[in-house]
Amino acid sequence: MAHLKVDWGAPGTFFVAFNQDASCVSIADFRGIRIWNLNSHVMCLDLPLGAISIARMLFCTSLLAFVGAGEQPHLTPRKLSLLNTHSNAIIQNLSFPSTVLGVQLNRKRLLAVLERRAFVYDLESLQVLGTLDTPSNPRGLAALTVCSDPACLLALPAEGGAVRVYDAARSGGGGGVDVLCELEAHRSPVSVMAWDEEGVLLATASKKGTVVRVHGVRRSSEDKALEFRRGSTAANITCLAFSPSAVQPRLLCAASDHGTIHIFKLHPHGRHPAAKAAQSLLSAVMPGVMEPQRPLATVRLPAKGQGAICAVVQEVVGQDGGDDASPGLGVAGGAVAETRLAVATGEGYLYSFRLELPEPEGPEHGGTLRHSLEGEWNLRPSR
Repeated sequence: MAHLKVDWGAPGTFFVAFNQDASCVSIADFRGIRIWNLNSHVMCLDLPLGAISIARMLFCTSLLAFVGAGEQPHLTPRKLSLLNTHSNAIIQNLSFPSTVLGVQLNRKRLLAVLERRAFVYDLESLQVLGTLDTPSNPRGLAALTVCSDPACLLALPAEGGAVRVYDAARSGGGGGVDVLCELEAHRSPVSVMAWDEEGVLLATASKKGTVVRVHGVRRSSEDKALEFRRGSTAANITCLAFSPSAVQPRLLCAASDHGTIHIFKLHPHGRHPAAKAAQSLLSAVMPGVMEPQRPLATVRLPAKGQGAICAVVQEVVGQDGGDDASPGLGVAGGAVAETRLAVATGEGYLYSFRLELPEPEGPEHGGTLRHSLEGEWNLRPSR
């Protein structure tokens, strides 16, 4: 559930976030909230509520969570509101002692992140399940799994470069949110993290932004982490995003403020030599243990911006053309699925790239991922 927050100055703050299945993107700014459908590429909702700093959807449902930017008294940043977009009625307002910096939700849980504390709610009853202390977290960094059954995992930054993973599936009978594990992910503070759709893999990057690591949180100790090299120069990685499990080979994308999206190939655990070489990575965190894998492809955006968020989506577009179908196209029941990369930038633009994937069973760095720009849309409102 990647998001991007950019300070545009006096008119307000620009916030953009994909929903859990990357079928829509929510935009919040000085005038309110808009929802853009990524399949039809049309604006499907426009709510002129006033200045909003955060807007989060629950998949494609009518539930919308938002936080005010503080420019109007009734839109205080210390209040999280849940809105039914069908009836345009507020379901409930949740008040907090300080500014809400981050919001995450899935079908079971709602998370509100403050600078030094995170509140976990049961989404159905809106009862508090746990209050979790964190180090200073001015960006509201958190990652909640999209899946909520059987596991519902929450990752929050811990001291140094560590990440603490919680089991947020408990819903009463003593309450609380259990600590599942703590990962020594990086040597410097973690700046971005993301779960895959199954809640099995957690990707992290630090403020340095040269290396991305993927941790097998619920796997055996034999497959602890993979390491990927974004580049040798420091960068602010603004988003990490896994491809859906239906996309083969599995991909991990890393967007940065250099105006690039690096795409890495996730080799199956236990089959690729890199997985074996990474056995002691989390316990030792030694950069020289293995040579990090290089990107499979690099997508360069038309203009360098203030960062970007990205998502890999797969869309059924037609019928199978037979044995000559392009590699990387998923085929089921005669239908052909095309893989696309959706990118929303801090400049307020949405881009769609078509990805032509290499064969899943190629050699370590074999195959080529080709990409082409298919569309560009302006998400910024006219003033």
